[in-house]
Amino acid sequence: MLRMRDVGYSEEGKGRRYVELVGEKLRRLRQERGLSLQEVCDRSGGSFVVSTLSAYERGKRSLSLERLLELAEIYGLSPTAILDVDDDGEFHISLEKNRPLRINIEHLDKLTEAERRPLENYLEFLRNLRNDPSRKVLTIRKDDLAFLSTLYGVRPQALKHRLEAEGIIE
Repeated sequence: MLRMRDVGYSEEGKGRRYVELVGEKLRRLRQERGLSLQEVCDRSGGSFVVSTLSAYERGKRSLSLERLLELAEIYGLSPTAILDVDDDGEFHISLEKNRPLRINIEHLDKLTEAERRPLENYLEFLRNLRNDPSRKVLTIRKDDLAFLSTLYGVRPQALKHRLEAEGIIE
């Protein structure tokens, strides 16, 4: 898995900030809908338990893609809407200048299998969503990079730098 030390960060707390921001957004979404933790768990058909949902909201646990999709459906939002949090305005401005990011799929083999698997799964999800048969290059947006960073437990900018270093982002 990608770790903060792999991309030049020495403090684990920096990598957790994005997870915390997503958690804060999840809590806000739930409260805006007037739902208790138990009511969200009930709407999930038993897929969630209160302690797990609470850990997500407190930023103590990262969301998997599957869990994000379930919560997005419960809240009636797209997954990227849940992940759209702003804590690093400078990064988002620099990302806007370089949009979209081009992922060179042929270079994914530079990552370990554990590092590659979440990225491959998400890119396949995007390919299907966009009905894009491309096998060499796939573009991603700021929201996609933000989501991917939660899977790896790093900040979006750290993930971008890591993927650039491996030649995966062109």
